[in-house]
Amino acid sequence: MQMVRHTQRWFGCILIGFAAAAMFGCSDDDSGADDSGPFAGGFLGLGNVERNVTRCGECHPAQQANWAETDHAHAFQTLADIGRESTDLICARCHNVSDLGNDLMDDSLGYVMDANPRLRNVQCENCHGPGAEHLADPTNAPFPPIGVDLDLGCGECHQDAHHPFVEEWIDSAHAESHVSGSSFGLNVAQDPRCAYCHVAQSFIEFVKSDGTNTVITTEPEPITCVACHDPHGNGSEGQLRQIAGEPINCAFCHNSGDATIGDEPHHPQANVILGEAGYFFDGVENPGASTHGSLINNPDLCAGCHVVTVPYMREGDLEIPAQVGHTFLAIPVIDETTGERNVEDCMVCHSNPTLLLERYEQRIEPLFEELEAALEAVPESQRQTEAYLGALFNFELLEADSSRGIHNPPLSTVLLESSIAALEDL
Repeated sequence: MQMVRHTQRWFGCILIGFAAAAMFGCSDDDSGADDSGPFAGGFLGLGNVERNVTRCGECHPAQQANWAETDHAHAFQTLADIGRESTDLICARCHNVSDLGNDLMDDSLGYVMDANPRLRNVQCENCHGPGAEHLADPTNAPFPPIGVDLDLGCGECHQDAHHPFVEEWIDSAHAESHVSGSSFGLNVAQDPRCAYCHVAQSFIEFVKSDGTNTVITTEPEPITCVACHDPHGNGSEGQLRQIAGEPINCAFCHNSGDATIGDEPHHPQANVILGEAGYFFDGVENPGASTHGSLINNPDLCAGCHVVTVPYMREGDLEIPAQVGHTFLAIPVIDETTGERNVEDCMVCHSNPTLLLERYEQRIEPLFEELEAALEAVPESQRQTEAYLGALFNFELLEADSSRGIHNPPLSTVLLESSIAALEDL
């Protein structure tokens, strides 16, 4: 039986190879093919330079086709466009095949050692590592790391003042998602109800299976780059992973499902912004979605405010680092000394967002404080009443939303005021 399986595997690989040859032209002709041996370190590089087809892609045509549409597949050209296509370590290692992104520790390998066109662009081997051993023994399949930091995976290149993705991510809640329930006595990494939104490996499996399966691992990673972004590409903007053919979005995890009175709502941001949350007492109408939740007024929804980007700038000796929106904080602080915040995206709709925010906080914060005090004042004998349970749900909902009402000001105001009024009638 083992021999049959191996025969099937190799026969299948031969068929894939023929199909790839027909599709990508990986033959010994004058179309750009190059069948020379591996480069130092075991890199294979491109099999067909003219068509930008990797040697890996000759047996993995689906991944090749997706990769060819990504920015990684054209990374060398971005340097050439600005006259930086030399073997300078600062840029060349991140825009071409190198030791970065994989387990190699020798920074002299790859394009910086041999400026061969076959080693241009960010190819499969940047993340998976050199492919020579896999080519010799297909059962030896190198997998790239799921984790990320300044010295691992995506973070080895997507860092510094020009594109500080990993530095910002480290400061985000995503970087601690796999342990985020510990303060509540929850082990989210080992609970199937939680893991698929808190652990990278679980999330990836859940998305790949179109929501039918997940995994529990003894080595959980937080929600890293590859949890949300498909490294191979798939046609989605930003290479966002897809579930059931549609790109994932923040609401995939940031919602509280069907939580209602008597439940403790978790991460209900999508429910709040879309006006699909809250307990409404008799005679109280739901104001619905806010303008923040309108595809007409805010087509990027969460990303419109939470993925704020500012390009890198240099003025003389003054360097102003870029912002890439991966702290996922709305209106982030851009000057630690003055506390100045970036409100540029808000100004698309609001002429003076700073003043507007101050006025709103002056109005909404007293309501939060008043409702919290009113809940604490309810005697134990009345804590099973509709008034108390409904008011408690609304308070916990808006606390868990974490925007202090900004996601949906009309809804937040209605829920707070109606809850206060209901407790006054007890």
